Amino acid sequence: MILLKYSKLNGAEFIPHLDTLRHFTKTVRRMDIPINYSQGFNPHVLLYLSSPIALGLKSESEYCLFDTPYDGDDFLELFNACSPKGIRGKEAYKVNKKVNVAGDITSALYEIKGLNVFDVREVLSNAEFSVFDNRAGQEKIVRDRIKNLYFEGDTLYAELKFGNVTLRPDYLVNKLLSVYGGDHPTVLKKEVFFLGGLTVKEYLAQNNVVKE
Repeated sequence: MILLKYSKLNGAEFIPHLDTLRHFTKTVRRMDIPINYSQGFNPHVLLYLSSPIALGLKSESEYCLFDTPYDGDDFLELFNACSPKGIRGKEAYKVNKKVNVAGDITSALYEIKGLNVFDVREVLSNAEFSVFDNRAGQEKIVRDRIKNLYFEGDTLYAELKFGNVTLRPDYLVNKLLSVYGGDHPTVLKKEVFFLGGLTVKEYLAQNNVVKE
């Protein structure tokens, strides 16, 4: 199996989650590598994507698990030669068993530019901090979904829960913009963390899934 870290930029951020999966299926066929299929009446390529992100959100840290016996060192180069514009593989790991990229990724780090600098302690100390949830059409208390906030210069970094429990960064940005002001904020998903706050390399090593 191959665990791939990839980015969605340069227009690819507007490709919906299911269409991304379809693009990966076509990419595998263009790569001309062996891939395992599901059993049953309508078999499909066994690919596993990390949890969906909001449409239009740029990301440098998405994951896909390929259920393939192929273990060539050229996987990353081959993928990038065959993938759609804007989707680019960044790292590839050979693993010996399934990695739950949908369930075991628990938080994500976002880079937010364009907000006015403010004292993050005003948010972190507020147990009743809420954002407007567009889907629910109401305010929701989300302080427990904010793991960390900090500024580096005038750039805000926000580590938010992601996966089974998620705080969309655009909802957070809209709230911060309304309270503290700013100028056309932009959001980039920089990194994700697995169970226990582990990086991908730490997670793979701890769970002994890296193929020798």
